[in-house]
Parts: sequence; C-alpha cells; structure tokens
Amino acid sequence: MVSNFTNNLVALTTSSNIQRVRIDFIMPDGYVRHLLFAFTKDNSASDNYDYGFDAVNIDNYAYDLNWMIGDLRCTSQGVGAFDDTKKYPLGLFMSKDGNIEIALESLENFDTPIDLFIYDALLNTYTQINDANYASTIPKGEYLNRFYLAFKNENTSFFAKTLGTEELTLNDSKINYLNDSKQLYINTNDKYIVKNILVYNLNGQKIFSASHVNSKLITIPLEISQIKYGIVAIETDQGGLRKKIVLN
Repeated sequence: MVSNFTNNLVALTTSSNIQRVRIDFIMPDGYVRHLLFAFTKDNSASDNYDYGFDAVNIDNYAYDLNWMIGDLRCTSQGVGAFDDTKKYPLGLFMSKDGNIEIALESLENFDTPIDLFIYDALLNTYTQINDANYASTIPKGEYLNRFYLAFKNENTSFFAKTLGTEELTLNDSKINYLNDSKQLYINTNDKYIVKNILVYNLNGQKIFSASHVNSKLITIPLEISQIKYGIVAIETDQGGLRKKIVLN
C-alpha cells in the first residue's frame, strides 16, 4: 500500500500522462496557498477520496482554500478523465473579513488550453480565471457549498455575466450613493441608457432592484441601514457594469 501511495503521488506531480491544473489562493495577509488539481486519462482516480492521489490539508491557516472531498479538506485532488460538465467544490475559510484572489498558476499536459471558472453558487456567477484573477471581499466565515472550480459558463443571464465579470467600461459614467439624501445616483453623461439596476451586499444578497429604467440620469431613493458596502450592477443599451460603493 505504501508503494502504491508513493507511486501515485509521484505520478500526480510528474507524469506526462496526467493533466494538471495549478491554482494559487492569495490570502488577505499576502500569503499564497498552492493547490493542485489533476485529471487521470485512464480514470485511475475518481471524484471520491483516492489514497495516494488526494492530499489532506494538515495546516491551520487563518485564511485558506481547499478542495472539498466529502468532509475532507485537501490541498491536492486527482480525478478521472477531463469532463467539462463537472464542477468540483472548494472550501473557503476566513477568520476575518478580507480581500482574496484565486489565480491560475499553470496548465500542464493539455493538448489545447481549457477554460477555468470560479463558480459562485450563491450569486450563480462564473468568473473566468485564465487571464485575470478572481477577486472578491469575503466576510468572516466558512464557505463549504458556495465556490466551485468549473470548466464552462452555464449561465447566460445578463446579471450573472455582469456580477462575474466587468464586461464594459462605461467611460465618464458615475455611480455613487448620496448619503445625505439616501439616494443612488447614476449619471452616464448622456452616453448610455440604463435599462436595469441591481444592488446587492458583499454576501451576494439582493437589497434593491429596478427594471425598465430607460434613463441616462437616475436618482433613486435607497435607504440602507447597517450595510457599509454594496455592489451596484447596471445593464445599459451598450453592455453591463458593476461597481462597489460605500452605502454608509
């Protein structure tokens, strides 16, 4: 058994027959957790815990990101052949509120590059990390059923795309919260027509929405208590934009 464990572990990190995805988790304090995910073309590993392929986390960091295999927190995971329809759960552990990033370090032994996304099950969004890091402010807590590694975007709705990526830079547009009058202020400087608006907190919970706005200058009453920051997502006639704003 020890021999099989050693052989599998060496193959996971060195064999040219195994396709590897290396992910970096950048913690709020600047430390980096390296994670390894591997596909076995001959299905010698599975989605369950496989002795020799999956390495259980033995560290105790204030912030951490791990592959979740059942109740096990792992720093490496081997699975069967590549299947872009699957999603693999990530456990995110935050001792305090903080800014985090998830980055693709490298792809190894793929004939053609694959797409990689961080799927947020709470927001129902896909953020591609091939060319840009996933970045977010995450409140203190343990997130066991929220984040997944995915290989294609299965969501086509506007707000899902807008929350996951900033697809359009609306030059000269202003999105602010007017604290004195408790109003949301949006001014596109006569360039874009705002169609729909969504405001949500940093946990992904919707706190305000407006449809069929159809205006270039908007001032809407928005009285929010006990929430310091919010994300405003707008859909215009020329694309979407999101912006983090101070609400209190």
